[in-house]
Amino acid sequence: MILRSGLVLTTSALLVVALPSAGNADPGGKGGGKPVAGARSLGDPLLPQIGNGGYDVKHYRIQLDYDPATNSFTSAKTTIRAKATQTLKEFSLDFQDLDVASVTVDGRAAGFEQVDATPQLSANPAVTQPMKLVVDPHPSTRPKKGRDFTVVVRYSGTPEAITDADESIEGWIRACYPLAAPQTCDGAFVVNEPIGAQSWFPGNNYPSDKATFDTFIRVPQGKTALGVGENIGNVTHSDGTVTWRWREDDPTATYLTTATVGDFTYTVDSMTETSTGRNLPVYNAVDSTATPAQATAIQNSLNQAPGQLNYLSGLFGPYPFDSTGAVADRAAGVGYALEVQGKPHYAGSFSSGNPSINLSTQLHEVAHQWFGNAVTLDTWADIWFNEGWANWATWYWSFQTQGGLDPATRFDNAYASTPAGDWAIAPAILDGDPANLFAFFPTYQRGAMTLQGYREIVGDPTFFAFANDLMDDYRYGNISTEQFIDEAKDASGFSGAKLDLLDEYFQQWLYGQTKPTILPEDFA
Repeated sequence: MILRSGLVLTTSALLVVALPSAGNADPGGKGGGKPVAGARSLGDPLLPQIGNGGYDVKHYRIQLDYDPATNSFTSAKTTIRAKATQTLKEFSLDFQDLDVASVTVDGRAAGFEQVDATPQLSANPAVTQPMKLVVDPHPSTRPKKGRDFTVVVRYSGTPEAITDADESIEGWIRACYPLAAPQTCDGAFVVNEPIGAQSWFPGNNYPSDKATFDTFIRVPQGKTALGVGENIGNVTHSDGTVTWRWREDDPTATYLTTATVGDFTYTVDSMTETSTGRNLPVYNAVDSTATPAQATAIQNSLNQAPGQLNYLSGLFGPYPFDSTGAVADRAAGVGYALEVQGKPHYAGSFSSGNPSINLSTQLHEVAHQWFGNAVTLDTWADIWFNEGWANWATWYWSFQTQGGLDPATRFDNAYASTPAGDWAIAPAILDGDPANLFAFFPTYQRGAMTLQGYREIVGDPTFFAFANDLMDDYRYGNISTEQFIDEAKDASGFSGAKLDLLDEYFQQWLYGQTKPTILPEDFA
């Protein structure tokens, strides 16, 4: 993500009583352990309200019938295939306050309840409080430890954007412009970092539970609807609607998905990845209301995206996905870009929503396809890893290709000029406050400085080999700050006092709440 500039939901409880059955499944959980209630949190240091225990999602099939005129789902169904890690008498899904019609587990009606997540995310009434859909399966279909099970949630209603702790918006954002009324609205701009996915589909909304995705979006003919992955063929219906069908076969974090809908100039091209010879589909969608000047500027940036991808593949190894592309949309009130997997999303100015892409932002989001998307943070306290690598990549690319400052000079300038108070928020702690997730200095700048310092300490051959090894070892998985530090120490080849000094370097730069005193020259 490039740096980004409510509602308090009350509990709405709706219980469906499951019908009795003559099923012959094991009602008491024999052979799978005593049934337990899955945890309603995964204990994230910054967002303990999200994530759910007791299961691991393998695949989502999301089917949305969306009416852009009313910004509503006339019907929707999400099918979740998961493996139980405990024998469950109940479990929860992250899901906001849409109208749930039914829930089934392995084809059998289940009880369910929509409740507020705890603790509250914020006392600020403008901030959206996360919610849970608690599922009570019939005893005959309780998920058994080690076995796959399928959950189907049918729902409808008007999805609402989520207001984060920093008061930025995410999730299902109605795509309108300008910021103030009267507005023109043509669909939805769907970006989900950190928790916005639960505004439009139920799931385990946590970055460490990656899954594959089918996203099928039915919209009026003439609208474009985009999901993650590759287009597997659209279906035209007799009522004048079209279902756009997208499939992502690589493990994907929920925050990297999308279901963006609108009036776009939509193109499908291809590019060759020079390091592998692969032919990659390129899906681009540019808001059709962009002025000629805006459209030309956007296209000039998009024309350079394949070159940026090939540049980065030369640094970090082969591109990790099977397609690429971009979305440039009008969405007033957003004002940031997001690294949606395979299709980075770009909004324009905060107030007007005019679509735009600049080359540095584009490079940043493409770099995220390696660091952030293929290798993903383990908890939200590890976000410096995503943003630090993408920011550093932008520094390096700018120096190598655009005549920008050397990354070493950027490091020195920031170290010398940053006020003492700005060092108080540690990148891997962020004061435990989700409002600091996208704070510029600790997350973006200090993260990049940590990497640049390590580069100067170990030298370019070791540094770039380390980056490629991270891709090989953690591809499609997750990495914590402590794992990163351990890997960096191993890659250094240091031992004894020098290795101890390197460990202290990372402790100061990533966990320290004062200006670090250990610098690259201390390793000379």
